[in-house]
Amino acid sequence: MSKKRPTQYTKGAATARTRAGAAATSRPPATRAYTGPRRRRRQRRTAAFSVIAAIVLVATVTLAFLGHSSSTGYQTTASDWSLPTLGGGPTVTLASLKGRPTVVNFFASWCQVCASELPVFARDALALRGRVNVVEVNALETGNGDSFAKHFNLFGDATAVLRDVGGSQGDGLFESLGGSTALPMTAFYDANGHLITTHVGGYDAATLGHELKSLYGVAVPL
Repeated sequence: MSKKRPTQYTKGAATARTRAGAAATSRPPATRAYTGPRRRRRQRRTAAFSVIAAIVLVATVTLAFLGHSSSTGYQTTASDWSLPTLGGGPTVTLASLKGRPTVVNFFASWCQVCASELPVFARDALALRGRVNVVEVNALETGNGDSFAKHFNLFGDATAVLRDVGGSQGDGLFESLGGSTALPMTAFYDANGHLITTHVGGYDAATLGHELKSLYGVAVPL
């Protein structure tokens, strides 16, 4: 009886199984197909976050620089201030106003109450010229403070019309005197430059006249 020769078949099958096993072993896991897109998405998110962080940093540094540069050379402490003239002009200091009582009134073009009281301050400043200094200070401005002041003839009637500097919103002196976000506010100094009191809110002719009489002993015709 002749013997079967399974050698070639067995060897071929073994070879086929070996190749199949090798192919199965070298085949990447199913999850690897998603690694590339996920990695790219992570990289894009990381790049986006980096760009946003850089923009925020630049904006922060820029605002800090502008806030610093706008107040360079000026002083905004309540007891010893020096501010630029609104619209351009010489610096005015509290020390230069000593010898007469000084009223410092803060205003902004967006403030409706300011628009109501500024004619009263302008009139009293003109009536008290040489006896009481009336200084108008534009603070927290988001519009055109210069045009607003001209509308009420503050440059002609007030002792000085100034621009607040420093602080968080161009309100360094305003903040030093206790101001927050409410306008108008008025500060009253004696003839030696010492702060007497501050008032938040508007004045009409009667209440401002009463305040000036009470603090300085001066009468303003109503």
